[in-house]
Amino acid sequence: MNLKGFVFGIFLLTATVACSTTDPASNAAVNSTKPQQPEERISLNINEVVYFDFFKYDTLWTGNLTVYTMNSEGEKVIQSEYVSAQDSSWNDFNNLVQFLDIYEITPQNEIEDWVPDSSQLPRRVYSFEVFDGDTTRSFSYQDPINGIRDFWQAQSLLTFVTFIQNDLKWVVKPD
Repeated sequence: MNLKGFVFGIFLLTATVACSTTDPASNAAVNSTKPQQPEERISLNINEVVYFDFFKYDTLWTGNLTVYTMNSEGEKVIQSEYVSAQDSSWNDFNNLVQFLDIYEITPQNEIEDWVPDSSQLPRRVYSFEVFDGDTTRSFSYQDPINGIRDFWQAQSLLTFVTFIQNDLKWVVKPD
């Protein structure tokens, strides 16, 4: 598959993440008896439309997924909301976060030799905020697919996004 096909695939996965959810009756969301401050947190938004929020309490990671759309008045409104399923798809989340060095990813603009393509508007913008228990950092990437062959940061970021879109199970948020 070529790079443009890969990018298009990521876009389709983002747009259709609701199709990969599981039955809400068989998977309940993690109950809300958690401490107020998570031990670790990862927030990711993709093009200001898809928002993932991950929280670690003790050794358990949970997450929320919110998808926005525009209403007829041009206002950004929630289209759908999901929570993490309590199933085995979440077992490897912590290992993946550590393996991909999500907390160590450098902001795109600070990577030596990375030259953004300024001839066109970015197609995909990934904005992260990470809290490792001590420090909160924010960083963003525009079209990281363009650097996937040359920069480990782009590889890690896109592997993380692919994992959370393809492998994690989500259920409709209970009312």
